[in-house]
Amino acid sequence: AGNIGSTARALKGMGLRDLWLVNAPPHWQESSEARKFAMNSKDVLFSARETDSLEEALQDAHLIVGTTHRRRARRMSQAIAARDAAQEIVRVARSHKVALVFGREDKGISNEDLACCDIVASVPMATKNPSLNLAQAVQIFAYEVYTAGIGDVAPVTYDLADRRHVHATIERIEQVLRLTDFRPMNNRWDVIRTALERFFGRSVLEKRDLDVLMKVCHDVEGYIRRNVPDGTGADGKDGD
Repeated sequence: AGNIGSTARALKGMGLRDLWLVNAPPHWQESSEARKFAMNSKDVLFSARETDSLEEALQDAHLIVGTTHRRRARRMSQAIAARDAAQEIVRVARSHKVALVFGREDKGISNEDLACCDIVASVPMATKNPSLNLAQAVQIFAYEVYTAGIGDVAPVTYDLADRRHVHATIERIEQVLRLTDFRPMNNRWDVIRTALERFFGRSVLEKRDLDVLMKVCHDVEGYIRRNVPDGTGADGKDGD
């Protein structure tokens, strides 16, 4: 609860207000600690939106930035400095919605959640340990975003795809793969979905990019249904 209060204070001080809490600790609103650490930022604190899933919080975001201090597996995107990430955040945020994702106080952000992010960022530190706590990390990123926004930053002028559109495209690709009798190793479709998440997360995509992919999937599926009427999907079920 104290970290939630401190986070609200850090955000308001840097001109940010849109706070989402995923699986927040129960009864945090009733905590005197949350109010104490929020100080004069109780409006941000008590307007925070709660959700049970990160996916719900991110569905309208066009750029998603995950934060971490740990070195990740090679298959994950390598982290860039918070200051560099802030430049891209401000550029996109001029005309689109950006989400900064912070992990748990004790374990940080999971690899699964990082796979949903377009950019992975960290705060450079002189020593490996100790790491920053949650509220400290929020404060530094909020400050970097604020200072990056002071200058003249040209906005993104094209229509970016949001998380909802990316998710729909991944589901469509999986649907077509099943119709072709594609079989992932050990039948692990979750691995394929994670790989696609990483692929789409390599860059910020225009909506029209994904519209083209959706059209390709539509035509491929139509061809399969016209020419392989008795075909089955990879799971042994009818392609429907």
